[in-house]
Order: sequence, then structure tokens, then C-alpha cells
Amino acid sequence: MAAVDPHARTIRQAAHDAVRALLTAPPDSCEGSVALRDVTAWLEREHGPEALRDLAEELAVDLAEAFDALAAAEGRPPLEVLDAWFHDDPVPEVPEGTAEGSPRRGRTC
Repeated sequence: MAAVDPHARTIRQAAHDAVRALLTAPPDSCEGSVALRDVTAWLEREHGPEALRDLAEELAVDLAEAFDALAAAEGRPPLEVLDAWFHDDPVPEVPEGTAEGSPRRGRTC
């Protein structure tokens, strides 16, 4: 059996920890956001900014696999499921005085 790359194993574990941080907190909560930031801050501190890019890639692959499985279960093309997933939400409301392009608009944590 081939040895597992330690960096790859670290990124896999960070992906698991990131998802777990969100799933164990109430939906859209500050608690989940803080827990996720703890994971990413640790990863960057211990392994550098490149590890954050690797984490983003790993999570994107995992998300694509999840959409592929969901699409197979629904008997629909994966891109159709993906587009419906992200386009069926109402347009978000932007609080007055918050910059439209701000990535943290409306966030309190």
C-alpha cells in the first residue's frame, strides 16, 4: 500500500473539520462562522496560505461530488441541479449603509 502524502492528509482532515464545524452549529450562525474561522486560521498558521488554496480546491471537489450524487439520485444532470440550487434563493437584502460589494455585508460575527 502506498504511503499517503502528509500534506494531502492534512488538507483532507481540514476539509472534514471545516464541514463538521458548520454542520454541528445552527444554520447560518455566528457559532458556525467562528468555528470555521478557527479551522482556517489554524491551517494558515501551521501550513501557510497555500494550504488555504488547497483546502478551497478540496472543498470544491467534495461539493462537485455531492452535487453529482444528488443529481444521480434525482435523475437530473449535475449542472441543472447546481444551477437550480444557487439560483432559487431570493435576492439578498442589503442593510442600509452597508457597501453592496462588501463580502461581510449583513454579518454580525
